[in-house]
Parts: sequence; structure tokens; C-alpha cells
Amino acid sequence: MNQPIEVRNVAKRNGYGKHLLFFPSRKTHAQVVCHSVLEADYCVHLEYDPMVVRYCSQPGELQLEVDGRLRRYWPDFRIDNANHHYYTEVKLNFEELSDRVWATLRSAQALLREQGSHLNFADVKCIRQADRLRNLKFLYFHSFNVGADEFGGCLRMLSTLSFPITLRQLLTHSAEVRERAIYRAMFERLLIFDLSQRLTLDTPLSGGCDEYQ
Repeated sequence: MNQPIEVRNVAKRNGYGKHLLFFPSRKTHAQVVCHSVLEADYCVHLEYDPMVVRYCSQPGELQLEVDGRLRRYWPDFRIDNANHHYYTEVKLNFEELSDRVWATLRSAQALLREQGSHLNFADVKCIRQADRLRNLKFLYFHSFNVGADEFGGCLRMLSTLSFPITLRQLLTHSAEVRERAIYRAMFERLLIFDLSQRLTLDTPLSGGCDEYQ
């Protein structure tokens, strides 16, 4: 968790006029190159998903045949789990795509299925679920640079608590654990709460991991 984050090389196909964002990934210990804020928001979900081991953007080119013609396609992300990997295409609204783009995506889906993988679609509706994304972004970006001793102190404090407990009570606990360590425990599902409700000081927290949250 505390390894230095390195900057990943930008894909060569990115030319002048591209507006790139660099997402600081703790899972990959690298800056993930994103072509939109929506892609960066998607990275937050990948960081939170315990099934995701690692991921990268612009993983490479696929050579496709569409209507008898060669077409090149670059998936937005490759995601690796413990036993398999898959790809994701990120768009604001897939309903607005042209027939040509859809033909490319369907061809990519077919090719990846043949290779034992698959192509997921992620749009603004599934990525930006109001309070859920807001909560995850707050916790993620406020939980960097937590040292091992600091996080260990947080875990020791959590082991002494009776749940449920409010965030306010946790932040004012006599153990005086720093906020960033508590936020990291929340992001790593060591403390759970209702992600669909906006996080406040009065939010009740429970202990333990919940893979279905």
C-alpha cells in the first residue's frame, strides 16, 4: 500500500489535443491514464472492488473484422481478477452510439468471448450513482499515505469497539487515530455503512467486511 506511485507511459496513439487525467491507483502503484473524468470515476470503483487484483487503461489494440473490413479497437480498461480477466468500455451513454461504433463493439465482444474473456459496458448511470460515488471518492482521496504503524493502531482500536458506532464517535475516540486511517478502513470494508446514503458524522458504522455492499 505504501509503495511509491509511478507514472505510466501514455499510449502512443494519444496525440495533440487530448486531455488526459492521471488517476493515482493504490492497487497498481501507478498513475492510470484516463481520457475523461468518467473513466477516472470508474477507477474509484475498481479500487473499491475486492475482486479486482489489478487493472490498466488502454491495454492494447484488438484487430477486428467488421463487415469484411479490418478495424482496430482499443478497449478502455483491462481488469484482472484472481482467476480471469475482462475488458471494459466506458461511455457516457451507449444509447447514443452510432451503428458503426456498435458494430465494432459487438465484434470485439465476439472476439473476446472466443479468447475466454468478455467486454463489459460502463456508462454514467452505473458509474455515477449519486451518493455512492461521492462517498467512495471522499474515502479514497482522504486515505492516502497511511503508514503501517498508523493503520495497525486503527485496527487495534477497531478490535475494542462495540458496534454500531457513529463516524463522529469514531473520530473523537480517545485512541486518537487519525482520520485518514479510519477512512482507509472504511474504504477497505473493515467498517461498513450504507453507501447509498450520503456519509455524515452521524452515519452508523458496523464492523467487518461485506462483499455485497
